[in-house]
Amino acid sequence: MIKRQATHRITVELLEAAARGDRVAGGTLADFIYGWVHSVLHAGPDVDDAAQEAFMAVIVAMRTHRYDASVEDKHAWVVKIAVRKAIDVRRRRERERQVFEGPGADEATDPVSTDPISRIEQRQRAERVSGVVKDLNETDRALLLLRYQEDLSYEDIAQALSIPLGTVKSRLSRLIEKLKLSGSEL
Repeated sequence: MIKRQATHRITVELLEAAARGDRVAGGTLADFIYGWVHSVLHAGPDVDDAAQEAFMAVIVAMRTHRYDASVEDKHAWVVKIAVRKAIDVRRRRERERQVFEGPGADEATDPVSTDPISRIEQRQRAERVSGVVKDLNETDRALLLLRYQEDLSYEDIAQALSIPLGTVKSRLSRLIEKLKLSGSEL
C-alpha cells in the first residue's frame, strides 16, 4: 500500500476556523477529507462528490454545534465521517452499476521506478494487494486504510468505525493473514 504524505492532525481550532470560513483551515480540512475518501474509493467520479458531502457534514455539524469537542477525538470524528461518506457513495455506485468493472480499473498503472524489472515486480505486487483489498467489504478496507495509511491506534479505529476494540484487533489480524497467504504484504 502506498502511504499518503503526512497529514495534518485535526484539532478543534482547525475545525472551528474552517466552520467560520477561514480558507486556509477549510483547505486543510478539505485536503484531509479528500485523502480519506480517495483512500476508500481509489478513483472515479464519485470521489469528489463523497469528499464534498463529508466536508459539508463536518462544517454543518460544527456550525450547528452538533459536535462536542470534549467528548470525541476530533481527528477520529472527521475520519469517521469521511470514511462513512465514501462507503455510502461506494455502495450507491455498486448498486447503480451492477455491471462488471474491469479488473484493476481503479488502480494506478504508472510505477515510480524506471527499472523494467522493478516496475514489473511493483505492478505484480500492487495487483496482488489490490486484488485482495478489492474483494474486501467496506469495513475491512477501512480497517486496513486506517491502520496502515493513517497509523491510527486500534482504539482510534474502533471509535472512527463505531465497532468494538476486540473486533478491530481480530479483523486486522485475519486481514493480515489473508494478505500473507496471497503473497502480498503491507
